[in-house]
This record gives sequence, structure tokens and C-alpha cells, in this order.
Amino acid sequence: MDRIRKQLLLSRLLSLANYVPKDKDKIAFYSTPDISDNALALFKYIYSLDKGYELAWILNEKTPVALKALKREYPDAKAVYLYSAKGLKELIQSKFVITTDILPITPHLGQRIIQLWHGLPGKKTGYEHPLGIKDLYLYMDRWTTDFVTTSELAVGAFVRQFMINPRKFRILGQPRNDGLFENLRTAKDILSGILGIDVENYDAVILYAPTYRYTSYLKDFKASLKVVKSLFTRKFLEFLERRNVLLVIKPHKLVADVLASAIEKAKNITLLTDRALQEKLLTINDLMGAFDILITDYSSIFEDYILTERPIVFYLPDREELERKSGFLLPFKFFAPGEKPETIDGLITALHSYLDDPKKDLEWRRTVKNLLYEVGDDAKSSERVYRQLIRRDAD
Repeated sequence: MDRIRKQLLLSRLLSLANYVPKDKDKIAFYSTPDISDNALALFKYIYSLDKGYELAWILNEKTPVALKALKREYPDAKAVYLYSAKGLKELIQSKFVITTDILPITPHLGQRIIQLWHGLPGKKTGYEHPLGIKDLYLYMDRWTTDFVTTSELAVGAFVRQFMINPRKFRILGQPRNDGLFENLRTAKDILSGILGIDVENYDAVILYAPTYRYTSYLKDFKASLKVVKSLFTRKFLEFLERRNVLLVIKPHKLVADVLASAIEKAKNITLLTDRALQEKLLTINDLMGAFDILITDYSSIFEDYILTERPIVFYLPDREELERKSGFLLPFKFFAPGEKPETIDGLITALHSYLDDPKKDLEWRRTVKNLLYEVGDDAKSSERVYRQLIRRDAD
């Protein structure tokens, strides 16, 4: 049985338990990948309060990569498989369910399903998908009591995508960005520890984080691999060496597996994997302060990185295909504040310009940042979510 059918069946089963009393001290967390993203940041914050809550992670996999670290660092937190009796019990009894993805649970009486989502509006999806693919997004409003985001602009974009009642939105920030601000001074040390190299030996550290390509709703591995491999030219490698730049590539896992050997041979390129982050219960947001420039495309990662106000380059060698199959929910020309090269020569020129003048396009970046973040330009998003949606309702 595929995941969608499992989730719809789970939703029907959970709906039968509407009148089971909810425990105000029970909080369940769910994310994709398991134990990650905004849910992980909020979990860490609530755990640190030591208020006696019973915290449980609901897992898609029985033994995810982050589970070992979770048991080591948070030994009294539960971790239960979603499609099990224990998983159902946690979802039925928990007063609060915190999620960063679609979780097929219709809120019971007295229960709050708090949707933190996994970013700000980026590629078109849901009702806005250019190919008309909606999937489980049809049920988002039914499966949410509170949707946390950062601005009225984001609210409007999410309403278009998911048709969620606007009254359910809470402008409180993104918890995962707490780590961005908390680690600004130490991010390069943390990154060095993960990579096993001293990134301070380089004049600049650049993150390349491309989005995964799709054909209809299916993952397009070949297209995703091709765009990353386009960087492996003599001209680009010479540019990195000449400017003493370390390029950190964070691609999809499947792409990373194929490129690992080629990256090992490249002098100024290294690989940052999701696994390496998950093993330390970190997210990429915890490390954003380590990077001087971000290279991306349509990935919403730039909407987090923009909080640093540092340069962003939007490398789009397959722009027409991206726009046809995904598209950008907000007007891309303005809301992508940076150079948009489509060739390696253009990418090199753009990077030269930002390395020479990091303040280039700074006012543009600040303007977009201020539109995206009415709230959340600080390290207190987890605190706001807790105080306004959990503590207030539990008291």
C-alpha cells in the first residue's frame, strides 16, 4: 500500500476517536524527513523548558537516521512508528500535534494540529501546481487548526496553494531560523566539524543548494543530476581555485550518492548531506551563518538565507523547464533578489561580482526580506509558537 493510501486510511481510523480525552501535557511531533526541520527546532525549545511535557516523535520510518542521536540527547522523548498501535495512541491522546508536512489527522475535540510547514512559499504546488497535481493538499484545511508563518504576504500565497481558512494562520516566524541566529558566530566551526575540514582556510564559503527536479509529480533524477554536474567544468573549477573558494554542495540524497566520488576528487568542492546533519540533529538553517553566498534556483532555501542579508545567485540552466513544471508562487523576477545566470560563464561572472562587492543588491535583498518577514527576523520564533499556541491553550 502506498503512502497516500496509508495516510487516508489512517485519517479514517483516527476520526473514530473524536471523543477520547486529550492530555494537555502530551505533544506529538511529525516531520519529513523524520525528526527534522521546524518541528525539531520547536521540540528542542520545549524540551529545554523542562515543564514536564510528554514529547513523542511520530515516525514515517521505523529507524530513521536521526533516531540514534535523539535517544542519546533526549532519552526521555518517545519515538513511535506512525502506522502502529503506539503511533495511533499518541496521535489520539495528544493535546497538541506539531507537524511540518501533511499529516492525515482531523483535529479531535479539544485538540490542536499546528502546521509549521517546511518553509515559505516557493515552487507552485497544491491548487497552484502548473500541471494541476493536487494530491493530499486537497485536505490541508481539514487537517489543520493553526498554520504558522511569517507575514501577510506568505499567508496570501499559502491560501492560494492550499485553500486554508485565512483565520487559521498565525504570524509567529519559523522555529528553524532560531538556530540560524543563535549560531551566526559559531556556524563556520560547526560546519568545519561536520565536513572534517577547516573552512576558515578559504577566502569564501559558498553553499549550492538546488531544488530537486520533477516530471509531472514524479522525481526527475536525470534532470536533477544534470544541473549539478553542469558545475564540473574546468572553467568553474579553476574559478573556485583562483578565488580560494570552497563550494559546499547540498543536493538531494540520490544525486549526492552518484556525485560523491567526483566531488571527492575536486579540490575546492565538498558535499554536505542530509545524513550528516541528521546524525547531529541539525538542520541546514543551523549552518547558514557559515556561508558567504548562496547559489540556488527555485528552492525556498533562499527565503531563509535572506535573513543573513548576504548575496544570493539564482542559477537556472533549465529555467524554461522549471517554469513549465514547477513555477514560482511569487513573481520570480522581483522576489528572487539576485543575479539569475543560465550558463556557467554567467554564474562565474555573478559570483565574481558578489565576492568583490558583497553589498551589491543589498537593498533589494532587504526589501524582499522585510516583505517575507513581518515576524521571525530573530531567534525567538519557537518561543512565540510555544507561548501563543501551546502554553496559553494548556494553562
